Amino acid sequence: MRPVILVTTEKNSDALDYFVEKYNFIPCYGFFHIFAAHDWFRGYQFDSTILPVTKRTIRKKYITFNRLTGNARVYRSLFVGELAKRNLIGSGYVSYSDQCPEHGHYSTALDYAVTEYNIDAVYISDIKHQLDQLTHPLRIDYPEKDAIPNNSMVLSAVDQCMETFLHVITETCYWERKCHLTEKTFKPVVLKQPFVLVGCAHNLEYFKSYGFQTFDRWWDESYDHIEDPVQRLQALANIVEYISSLTLGQLTTMLHEMEPVLEHNFKLFNSPEFVNSAWQELTTNLKEAVESAPVLQQYNIPRADRYRLASTPLNPIPNP
Repeated sequence: MRPVILVTTEKNSDALDYFVEKYNFIPCYGFFHIFAAHDWFRGYQFDSTILPVTKRTIRKKYITFNRLTGNARVYRSLFVGELAKRNLIGSGYVSYSDQCPEHGHYSTALDYAVTEYNIDAVYISDIKHQLDQLTHPLRIDYPEKDAIPNNSMVLSAVDQCMETFLHVITETCYWERKCHLTEKTFKPVVLKQPFVLVGCAHNLEYFKSYGFQTFDRWWDESYDHIEDPVQRLQALANIVEYISSLTLGQLTTMLHEMEPVLEHNFKLFNSPEFVNSAWQELTTNLKEAVESAPVLQQYNIPRADRYRLASTPLNPIPNP
């Protein structure tokens, strides 16, 4: 059989390990969403609605966007329930609907969390009770639409973001062992907002490995190392609760203190070197994957020719 190189944007993933082991794939990692986010958001560096940090008037403590809330994204329902339990909904801008556009009512979605992720049924019942008390739907952006559209390629509710202190990122993946981030994590970077990352364990560390700075000077970021999904969610809600306990004046002062970090991240994201380094990482990994292909080694093909052959049909190489 000819070797198969699996190009993937996942790192340290159980799913990746499964497919590599089952099908003998050769993994090749590349951070796809660096390229997607840079392509989608590069024009915002010239957007005058994104105000300098020192020119902002803070009116809300946090902002969080939650469009899909069922199946694997049911953790977002848990998180909004945690915010409601702590009486924090009014402190921020929250997007959340009782009906997920793809997975139905939150009650059904939360039952899925019990069966699929072994979340305690008593805890789920409490979260349902908290969500039942909310006025649905909660909406930040696109109020004229029946449901929030999937507009990953744009920054939504920029005006509201400019008057909000903390951006609560609710990423695509949460439950599994996986280093995987999407364009969602780059949105507060472009908006120059401090953030917490509601995602898989160790993904904040993964993000920092690309040169970005975060906010452990101002709050506890040890949530990133908590493996238990409910405990990690509660640790993140603790940060939102702490932020919500501060006055708008205190948050304004804190935001000004953070300006060097926010500017560093903004400049790094928009720099050609950032995208070029991601491309170099991908091409290096691909070359190494090609060079490790057993069939190419078997037929003593020189290393200089292996990368060229990987991008063309391997018909000249006889099947063993």
